[in-house]
Amino acid sequence: MRFILLFVLLCYTAALSAQTSAQTSVQVPAQDRETLRQNLQKVAAPFERLSEVFRFSVEFTEPVIVHIEATQIKSVNPARSGRAVKMQVEESGSGVIADIAGKQVILTNRHVVEGIEPDSIKVQTYDRRLLTPVRISTNEDFDLAIIEVEEQLPYSADFGDSDHVRVGDIVLAVGSPFGLDRSVSMGIIGAVNRRNIPVTNGTAPRIGFFQTDAAVNPGSSGGPLLNLRGEVIGLVTAIATQSGGNDGVAFVLPIKSVLRIAEQLVRNGTVVKPHIGLGFDPEFDAEKRKKQGIDRQIGARINRVVSDTPSAQIGLRVGDVILSFDGIEVEDDTHIVHLVASAEIDKPVKITVNREGNNLDLSITPSIRVSR
Repeated sequence: MRFILLFVLLCYTAALSAQTSAQTSVQVPAQDRETLRQNLQKVAAPFERLSEVFRFSVEFTEPVIVHIEATQIKSVNPARSGRAVKMQVEESGSGVIADIAGKQVILTNRHVVEGIEPDSIKVQTYDRRLLTPVRISTNEDFDLAIIEVEEQLPYSADFGDSDHVRVGDIVLAVGSPFGLDRSVSMGIIGAVNRRNIPVTNGTAPRIGFFQTDAAVNPGSSGGPLLNLRGEVIGLVTAIATQSGGNDGVAFVLPIKSVLRIAEQLVRNGTVVKPHIGLGFDPEFDAEKRKKQGIDRQIGARINRVVSDTPSAQIGLRVGDVILSFDGIEVEDDTHIVHLVASAEIDKPVKITVNREGNNLDLSITPSIRVSR
């Protein structure tokens, strides 16, 4: 709400400065409604043009968004009687139609379809067809699912460059909150590269998320986050909430990471990740850094080196602190995990390591590990 008020104030200020005639006009009697109407139309024009941007972005993207309905049988104990009762539960979510490796598929979150048989899932397209998946491929590490159907889908999404998304960018989220398909909300990017996020639907992938205050509620998962050009820049994945609904903090998988994993799933049915064979100390705090001679909140301390891995081969040790990876300063243990996951397999990467107070410049080549 604070953002909306600030946004309206800024737009209103811009509108007033652009409309010199409105600034210089004299006051008119309240009964002169025609003059008031003309003045109102002048200052409203910039807002109407902004509304057109939102409207055209959604209209352009709507045909590539699908609504997903899944029927699941769950065991519940409503009366706490000790006896479980099986009930039919309806789940909902969204997905995005994409061309991946020469095949038209639907991208969504794994938790939207997890544990549900394909014949219990219905995919509703923009033209109101109900389709049944013929194949679903998933990856747990990245909470991603690929849905394939036999029918030709109407369109495929245009993707934006998620590497160029910045804090403050205006975005639109489209999803199916509470089963209300193709609902649209607006917000801004509140943070990029958000890691180790608090979520309610299990363990979050250890990658850098976008954070947005666009309204996201249960059922919005798998829907696209759009820029103002109607390009998909991410998949809505999780919320941080104390109320169970929208508290203004939602997390989005950047589309570049999604497409990288999706292409492997479509081509090979599996996903491989870069791997260097290290474990890191999650409690490497300011006091431990000070003992290591590090005066800032940076670095990831190694607490495990796996034998016969790239790290063991270049002589990394328990107690070493990785300060930079591929020219990027390492913030903490979750950051280095993200940086390694984003690296290229079999391509050497320069790292800087603090060992007993001395900095060493080394090179490490990530190898392959199969992702779940």
